Amino acid sequence: MRRVLVLLGIASSLGGAIPAHADPNVDASFVDALTKAGITFSDPKSAVSAGKSACELMNQGKSQIDVVQLVAQQNPGVSTVSAAKFTGIAASAYCPQHLQRVSDNGASPSPPPRDGVGVSGGQQ
Repeated sequence: MRRVLVLLGIASSLGGAIPAHADPNVDASFVDALTKAGITFSDPKSAVSAGKSACELMNQGKSQIDVVQLVAQQNPGVSTVSAAKFTGIAASAYCPQHLQRVSDNGASPSPPPRDGVGVSGGQQ
């Protein structure tokens, strides 16, 4: 399985931009969702930090596509599909306001899921 060191460079460059407080339940759900999606990592804390960094980038105006590309570029061996899954799971956990329905073409966010992670399915 691929080891994902996801966005560590971005996480370190953002430094204090990520809130210090954390909800352990959300973090645990995020890590569990990554595992269920087949995304492996060596350190859950780094994965959580990277997920929050992905959201911070979206909060700063980067599109999900841009964040997916950054994840893929900074993690050699990680496919675009895996990078998209990671970014979608991160958005679902930490910044659901950035989730969008594919059919909306980015025009309006979809409501956050009531249960589960809510990563939209798609063709791989």
